Amino acid sequence: MKLKLFISTLLMYSIFNYASYAQTKWNLTITGGYTLPVADLKGSFPDTLGTSNLINFEKSGTLLTSGGFNIGAIAKYCVDTTGKARITGGFNYNSLSASHDYSRNPGTLTYKNKVNIFTISLGAEYGLFPRKKINPFIGLDLAMNFYSGKIEASGDTTLIIQRKSESRFGVIANAGADIKLNKNLGMVVGVKYALTNLIGKKTELTEVTSPLTDDEEPGSFTSRELGLNDEENSINPSKTLNYIQFYAGISFYFGDLIK
Repeated sequence: MKLKLFISTLLMYSIFNYASYAQTKWNLTITGGYTLPVADLKGSFPDTLGTSNLINFEKSGTLLTSGGFNIGAIAKYCVDTTGKARITGGFNYNSLSASHDYSRNPGTLTYKNKVNIFTISLGAEYGLFPRKKINPFIGLDLAMNFYSGKIEASGDTTLIIQRKSESRFGVIANAGADIKLNKNLGMVVGVKYALTNLIGKKTELTEVTSPLTDDEEPGSFTSRELGLNDEENSINPSKTLNYIQFYAGISFYFGDLIK
């Protein structure tokens, strides 16, 4: 009698444990986190404005950002009987920024720089232990990146430089871990390294600055447009626009169980 009870208890535990950590065909993950720009996506403003009293961004070899945030969503679908191989597709949004203050007569000129990257990706992922509570994974995505943003100088005079909307193709390497909480819900943590402009580099040099003199009318306004200018040109070498993304989020498991 005790043996039957023990076997029944063990069987129920095994069934429950399997249901908790079984791999479903579909996985939807929603994430957010911190983005660290590297290579030429990262940069610092010059210490002084120089004689022109304004920065010429055409001559900048970087996009002058220091950090930012990311949000995204990705769907994953298992394509084999073990649950290890998955195809993935999703989107991601990165907003990177930096600012700097300059003293000039009669006040302070503040530069605020923002670079936005909206990414649509398609790729593959490999999970090491899909039936365990913690499932480490690695992945690689092909990515189409859409750039936008603006640079704003404000003080006694306002200058706005709109970053031209442009697209570039690249790849994203991904590594992380799925942590199953129950059969329908889990957590995910990970890191991505993105090379955003491997294909499609382009340069269109146009005048994007005009000197701001100390005798301008307060509140006067000037607007310009600035491209990525990431292809090698007479002023700068080609730009490499990469970032590291740290993220965490929630995973939703649904669909048929993999037998």
